[in-house]
Amino acid sequence: MLKLCLLSGFCGSFLLGFASLGPASAQEQAGLVAEGARIAREACADCHNVSGGKSQAGAPDFAAVARMPSTTATSIRVFLKTPHGDMPDIILAEREIDALAAYILSLAGR
Repeated sequence: MLKLCLLSGFCGSFLLGFASLGPASAQEQAGLVAEGARIAREACADCHNVSGGKSQAGAPDFAAVARMPSTTATSIRVFLKTPHGDMPDIILAEREIDALAAYILSLAGR
């Protein structure tokens, strides 16, 4: 099977394509975090402490959110796509949500 796979070249192409679905490089991750920090300052800082400022009453500090055991990239994405009565209806593109999630998770210090 492996010999046939290698001779056909199909498996190599398939595996190479599959490998590209892996995690972002360190440079790409750093870019997402920087973009997320910018989005947080522009869209979230009026209420949330996004980088050392003060939060409005009831708005959680982003670093505290990042340190919660339940906080994952997926939980942040779901939260940002779900309406919340006490939050403004901010509509973000998928890339912006990914960037904001990367930034928040970077604040965990893990």
